[in-house]
Order: sequence, then structure tokens, then C-alpha cells
Amino acid sequence: MDRRDFLTVASATAAGSATAAGSAALGAADAAAAATPRNARPTARERSRVWRIGTPPSIGNLQLTTRETPLPQRGEVLVRVVATSINARDRGIVAGFFPIGANKASIPLSEGAGEVIAVGEGVSEVAVGDRVTACHFPDWTEGRWRPSVYERDIGNTLDGWLGERVILPAQGLVRLPDAVSYESAATLASSGVTAWHALFEIARLRPGQTVLSLGTGGVSTIGMQLAKQAGARVVVTSSRNDKLARMRELGADLTVNYRDTPAWGTRVAELTGGGVDVVLENVGRPTLDESMNACAPGACIVMIGTGPLPKELPKMPGFYQKNLMLKAISNGSRQMFADLLGAMAANGLQPVIDKTFAFDDAIAAFREMEASDHIGKVLIRHP
Repeated sequence: MDRRDFLTVASATAAGSATAAGSAALGAADAAAAATPRNARPTARERSRVWRIGTPPSIGNLQLTTRETPLPQRGEVLVRVVATSINARDRGIVAGFFPIGANKASIPLSEGAGEVIAVGEGVSEVAVGDRVTACHFPDWTEGRWRPSVYERDIGNTLDGWLGERVILPAQGLVRLPDAVSYESAATLASSGVTAWHALFEIARLRPGQTVLSLGTGGVSTIGMQLAKQAGARVVVTSSRNDKLARMRELGADLTVNYRDTPAWGTRVAELTGGGVDVVLENVGRPTLDESMNACAPGACIVMIGTGPLPKELPKMPGFYQKNLMLKAISNGSRQMFADLLGAMAANGLQPVIDKTFAFDDAIAAFREMEASDHIGKVLIRHP
């Protein structure tokens, strides 16, 4: 598919999803929701469970607690959560070492999806019964990034998704197209939107170009899928041959084991016949030199990860000799999320969900994320 067609279909589908109510989902509960007035507010306070970050913060100190379900205030909605997923940043927040933001949240997780069951005053973006997800920077609705978006960050400075019923800012919500399931949508707010931003808003990916994606986590996997859908060739790196084999099954054109091949950037340039056009730099400074070696002249490196900072600076002459562009990004806007959902609905794209855990087993899900044995996403299903 031509890149312009891919993005046009995405935008058209996203626009449609933004004006139509989400489809009925799963049986009697959704039938009951459909019969509820669209501006309904609960009249009785139920109790529901949430996972809270412990003191001191650590995965083992996550606490499953029961609370009186809060009522949405002005500009807020109450969501019945159906599914959530875990990102590297969520693990860092829960463990107390995420480097950005105030870490004020009590309830973790920046990715999830569910059904709106109550709305606060002044909410016009969504209504009761809508199937929704949310961008994790609710104040970044469209346009260029600005530093102030960090002030409100779901799962970091604002309470996140890891509960049976959660309060979210209405401004950040995105309605789900009928063709996108709760489970798929729950994997996208961080990794999917970041990959979309990098490939289509920054690198302006075109059919026939080559993308290098480092690793086999959430951003790498959905990034590979999106790039392939847009007509690009994709190279993936990992330290494990079993993961590389799985990525080839999922569509990777070329793979390189960076542990077996320390000069993996040079090897990527050889395999691709001159280098790649776009790098999804999911690790950061420790791998930047080899990412540069993998690049063709004029390539774009999109910095997504940071990683530990080494003592030595990157080999800056490589940037000048190849006329490379290096661009750091922080996730993406609500409009980018809507475009991503539209593209997925139009093209039947399904994110890779490797492991699924029950809500009560959230600590085990975080342990799985910590072990880095997964490919793609780790999902939590809520009751």
C-alpha cells in the first residue's frame, strides 16, 4: 500500500470512529450499558479493586486494595476496564526508577481499554457505553509536542489503568473503531503511538524504504508491523535467536543477533546493500554508534529509548559524513492515536500479545515484563 493511501485510510477511519459510538462488545453487560442514558451518573457507590504502588516502590510491594469507586468530577469519566498492558516505563514507575516525571500516581499503567460507565460535568468527548482507550498525555490532543504535557501523564503523574473501575481525563480518550478489540487497543497508548509517531510523523516513511528496529519489545514489534503494512523492508536485532526466528515469522525481512555480531550496525549495512533509511532506536545512547553504522546516507534515527549513559560521547563525525538526522520523541498526541487506530481497523492489523495474565496476577505480569522473555506485549485481563 502506498504511504499516502495508508495514512488517508487511517485518517478517514479515525474520523469515523471519533463520531460514532463504540460497538456493543460482550453480552449482557454491554446490552445493559446500551440501555443506560448517555449522560448517566451512578446513584449508588459500589466498591471495586485497584492495584496501588507500594512504599517503598517495587514490584513485590504492589498492593491489591478495595475502595469505594470514585465518581467522575468535571472533565472526567469513569471507565470499566477490560484490559491493560505493561510497558518498560510502567515497570520503572512501579519499581521507583523511572527517570521522567513526578511519579505521583498511586495506580500504575499507561495503557488500557474499557467502557465508559459514567461521565462528569462538562464532558462532551465521550458518552456512557462508548468503548475507549486513552493517550497517556491527555493534554497533547494534536499539534507539536510541548514540555507542559509531562505535567499530566496517565500512570505517572496521574493515576493509571490498573483497576476494575478507574477515573480518566475525558480530554485524552479516544473511541475505538468497531474492528479494534479492547485487548488490541489496550496495547497501543505507549508503544503503538510511539512507533506511529516515529515512522509516519518524523521519518515520513515511504514504500520501499528500509527500517531497522532494535529489540523485540512493544515498540519494536508494532513498529515492524506498521512498517511492513506501509510497504517497507524491516531489519530486527536481538540477542536471542529464538526471538529473531519469531520476528521472521511475524514479517521481519532480515535479522541480526547483536550478541553474536558485535559490529551489528556494519552487518546491517552489508545485508541491506548500503544501509537503512529509518532506525527505531529503542535502546538509546549505548547502541547509537552501531545504529549510525547501520544507516544509509540521509537516514533518520528516531531516539525512543535512553538507556544508561556511557562515559564516551557518540562518534559525531558519523552524523556529518552521512548527513543523518537524530530526533528524540516522547510518545504522541491523541490525534496520532486516532490515526493509528484507524489504520489498524482499515488494514486488519493485530498487535502481538505474547503473554496474558489475570487481573489478580498483576505482580506475575510485571515479573514477566522484568524477565524480558516476551515478544511484543504482556496483557492483563480485568474482571
